[in-house]
Amino acid sequence: MLTVCTFLLAVSLFAPALAEAENGRELDRGVAQVRSGEYNAAVATLKEILEEDTGNREARLWLARALGFSGDFAGGEKEYREVLSANPGDVEARLGLADVLAWQKRYREAGLILSDLAKERPGDTEVWTRRGKVAFWAGEPEEAKRHFDRVLTLDPGNEEARRGLDLIAGKPARGYSREAELGAAYLRIRRANPGSQVHAAIRDKSVTGWEFLGRGDYLHRFGKDEGRATAGITRRWDSGGSLRAEGGISPDAEVFSRASLEAELAWPLGGGLVGYAGGKYANYSVADAWNAVAALEWYIRGSNALFARYILTRTDFDAGGSSTDGSWMIKLSHFRTDDDRIWAYYSRGTEGYTTGTADQIGNISSDTFGLGGRTFPVPRWGIEGNIEWQEREGGNHYFTVTALVVRRF
Repeated sequence: MLTVCTFLLAVSLFAPALAEAENGRELDRGVAQVRSGEYNAAVATLKEILEEDTGNREARLWLARALGFSGDFAGGEKEYREVLSANPGDVEARLGLADVLAWQKRYREAGLILSDLAKERPGDTEVWTRRGKVAFWAGEPEEAKRHFDRVLTLDPGNEEARRGLDLIAGKPARGYSREAELGAAYLRIRRANPGSQVHAAIRDKSVTGWEFLGRGDYLHRFGKDEGRATAGITRRWDSGGSLRAEGGISPDAEVFSRASLEAELAWPLGGGLVGYAGGKYANYSVADAWNAVAALEWYIRGSNALFARYILTRTDFDAGGSSTDGSWMIKLSHFRTDDDRIWAYYSRGTEGYTTGTADQIGNISSDTFGLGGRTFPVPRWGIEGNIEWQEREGGNHYFTVTALVVRRF
């Protein structure tokens, strides 16, 4: 009896250590399988470990790598996010997540993760190397070069950075520095004749860190035919922030604003959040309007982004009186890649108008619902469509269908 008890005590004392040693051997085998390119076998091995030990960080990280290397990017993304749910600051998991997002052509999401890491770890060559690779894959060779150059200032002998620079010099990324756009919109109004609008625009990104916009619009609505010219400039920084300014002019317009100027600052806030703040001035035939804008965009798991915006507007009417109104919008986008996405949105707001009565100023509220999508079936050509339904106070309805074609060159 004493012998049996002694045996059982020994088993109880050494079993955990033996199990841990066995898991260690299995993990070593799984890692070796990943490194030798046996990804399916590695996935099976690592999943067995996690069935017994769900909190094994190393096994989950290597499972994420095996899935990503095998082409199951969504599976790899899921496992990296599982690690981050336990430790949001895990550097290896954040780097790995940036990789699988970039392999899915979700470069903006990957860039936000790497931008956060670069702020936290400015001397980490691995972070800057990743930023260079993602920029190169996204078709931004000049940005990639800056990141690889940064690596070489930190580590002059870094081979990955040198290979990246050689790729840029020998085979430029298949990126396009200009984008032309042609669009048309049809507006059906319940209590008025239908209207239409067409536009043509060109965007130029040939100067590193800058984007230039030129756009022309023609509108036929409420019995009016009007044109408008718009020019804009955007400054983008390596940190992920940007500053946009646009101005438009439409002399003698009655529907368009006759002159307008707006600016908007965007900045990554960390944790998949981007903040926006801006303002606009517009001169109309019967009023002057100023607005202030604040918005947040949150990149959430599952290739989704949630965008929320609030606009506060002050309108001073030429005939006397003023109105202060607000509107808010929430928009959910689902990305397959940066180029291919669908979205839905809802907006509610009020706007002021002159009534000709004693108090002169009235307000009308509206609810707007929209659905749309954008895709590039081939790299140079893209299409976009949107439908919008607006219910206005008093029973009036607006229905708008918009379509546009994009050509990159």
